Amino acid sequence: MMTADRAVGYSPFMNDPNPNPSYGAGAPPRGHMDRHGQNDWGSVRYDARFDEYWIPAGAARQSLFFCPWCGEALPPSKRDAWFEAVEALGLDPWKDEVPEPFRSDAWWRSRDPSG
Repeated sequence: MMTADRAVGYSPFMNDPNPNPSYGAGAPPRGHMDRHGQNDWGSVRYDARFDEYWIPAGAARQSLFFCPWCGEALPPSKRDAWFEAVEALGLDPWKDEVPEPFRSDAWWRSRDPSG
């Protein structure tokens, strides 16, 4: 999350100590994972920007393509579409601050209200 006092550009993958509740380390999974009480301790995380489930893997994220508990396919990632949409605005997501809708699922839900 970019703040006014931060001199660096917004990074879509940065490890912010106070993550936006819509994504990052503190985000509760939504949708499919709500069906699995096994995840009540938060091992599977959800990034709403990309509609992606993931688990921590050291300093990286390991994306999940299937539910670790039932094997069902998870929704396809919207990561590529996110980058394309941000870049279509003439922004570099590694250097520029991205608009607020791109910091949550608002950008893709507005294009696909069915989710």
